[in-house]
Amino acid sequence: MFVVAFLVVLVTIATATPAAAQPAQPLRFTLGSATVEIGGQVRLRFEDDEAFDVRGYRPAVDDRFLLSRVMLDASVRVSPQHRFVLQLRDARETGSYLTPSDFPRSNPFVDALDIRQLYYEGRGLAGSAVGLRLGRQQISYGDQRVFGPGQWGNTGRWAWDAALVNVKSSRLDADVWIGRPVRNRPDRWPNASVPEPMVGVAYVRALGLPARVDMFVVRKEDRSETTAGERGPGDLRSNSVGFQAEGTRGRLDYALTGVLQWGWWGRDRIHAAGGSGTLGARLPWPWRPRVRAVLTWGSGDRDPHDGVHGTFDGVLGGADIAFYGYCNLFFWANLWDRELQLLLQPADRLDLHVQAHAFALASDRDAWYSTSLSVVRRDTSGGAGTGLGREIDLRAVYRPRPWLELMAGLGYFSPGSFVRQTGPARPAFWRMLQATWSW
Repeated sequence: MFVVAFLVVLVTIATATPAAAQPAQPLRFTLGSATVEIGGQVRLRFEDDEAFDVRGYRPAVDDRFLLSRVMLDASVRVSPQHRFVLQLRDARETGSYLTPSDFPRSNPFVDALDIRQLYYEGRGLAGSAVGLRLGRQQISYGDQRVFGPGQWGNTGRWAWDAALVNVKSSRLDADVWIGRPVRNRPDRWPNASVPEPMVGVAYVRALGLPARVDMFVVRKEDRSETTAGERGPGDLRSNSVGFQAEGTRGRLDYALTGVLQWGWWGRDRIHAAGGSGTLGARLPWPWRPRVRAVLTWGSGDRDPHDGVHGTFDGVLGGADIAFYGYCNLFFWANLWDRELQLLLQPADRLDLHVQAHAFALASDRDAWYSTSLSVVRRDTSGGAGTGLGREIDLRAVYRPRPWLELMAGLGYFSPGSFVRQTGPARPAFWRMLQATWSW
């Protein structure tokens, strides 16, 4: 039923506009001395999940649902230096067996018309190199592995009530900001940020180099004394420092990310780290193939009783399908992810993506974590080994119009030895159809 309805919507959208349709453009007009721009996006996605749901791997359950998301963006530029931005987001779901009571903190599916972003932005204030952004906002950097809003999810992963100061020169582009995360709560309007944790970030992008080189420092504090460590609950005081580099050389492309973490997790000291490296090549063959090898590691806790927290927490990264498999069963914590990618372009408006993952625990005594550091399974003895399993993912993206993107995807996860030895094990399947209309 859902698939038939979804395909009808796709056909209707794709044929509703003549072939001479122009590229998507926001509506722009003047209002006195101000310039107003209005744009938006409508996204529909059907998913069929076997042996898991949005919360993680669950061999006993299947789920299928239709997601809808409507975004309306408006900006008012009152001068070249000053503008105000509003983004409204309406997210809904039909068909899932999950209910709002399954998501007491933040709902990934449903949040009726609410304010996703509302902020003031100033650039080059008083003729200086200083800019300012105040209010509710999404903040992302680089490839979004470390800092990302997580827009694949229907309601999005990260939005902030934050104050951000930017300083830009010919050599550096630097942000310093402090903020609290916003929770998606369909039972209240507007959504509110939570008092804990408080996050502070300094992010610096070097300019004028042959490659992108970024450096960052992150401080997280939660003084509610609810962070559970091995030695007991206490405050979270976590520090992360790291870098991202990305560039091309001829037909080769590369990327490298590294992060160190220290501080306090409850009453335990934090000693954790994470890294990711990518090496790719563009081949001069038909269909313009690109191949990439990606290795990602997030440290795990080696000893559950030594008072040292060794689990890497992913900093403020998204959990989108771009990173840890389309089934979205894994997160950048206690993880080895060995990945091969093949990207093909058989036509100008058609892209094909193939990914193969081999997942393993970084520490056999720590847990398998899904998004938001939720524990899926754990064997503190280490006897179940480290083999989480393998995943094959396929995705096709077709753009029949400049304003329309159609997508189909498949994912298959085969459980490894750790999964089979720690509970019920069943292969997981993911099927998806999506249409996105932007203007």
